[in-house]
Amino acid sequence: RNFNFKINNTDIAYTMNMKKWVLVLIGFIIFAFCFAGYKTFLSITHPIKFENEIELYSNEYGLHPAVVASVINIESSYKAQVKSNKNAIGLMQIKLDTANYLNDLYLSPQITEEELFNPSTNIKYGCMYLRYLLNKFQDIDTTLCAYNAGETRVRSWLKSNYSLDGKTLNEIPFNETKNYLIKFKTNFKFYKNIF
Repeated sequence: RNFNFKINNTDIAYTMNMKKWVLVLIGFIIFAFCFAGYKTFLSITHPIKFENEIELYSNEYGLHPAVVASVINIESSYKAQVKSNKNAIGLMQIKLDTANYLNDLYLSPQITEEELFNPSTNIKYGCMYLRYLLNKFQDIDTTLCAYNAGETRVRSWLKSNYSLDGKTLNEIPFNETKNYLIKFKTNFKFYKNIF
């Protein structure tokens, strides 16, 4: 048998048009899955909780809420009931000695370790400490280095070859602190779109 099929230009155009739309639809589905996966990935790597407390204490201590949210994510990944081997406590990994040093400065009553595990209390003292350091150093990067490595250590860095002006660090000698600052900047880009 001999079958003869005639294909005209309309059939070709229709077939090509259908292929184009199928490819567009497949592309859209792939994009949707990738976007949903990206959003899921971000929700895991950049969780957000305690927004009300973050905003309340950020405002009270004159900080951008994204700074506080970023520090919480780096310090504890939003886990409130954690304590480091260096006795840093809670969401913002504040030491009890640091919290009570701030209480002495501001003539407030001393607090207990148990109180510092409370998310609201911890965020309050974390913000208070960030403000204290920012008042001392006047530079957010230097402040964050001090939050991570300690005020005394950062002061010694500022008096050394690690600083050209005695106010900012042109080099950070500790890899942990250098990485802390890199993590902060990545986190801040994300959280500033939330707050």
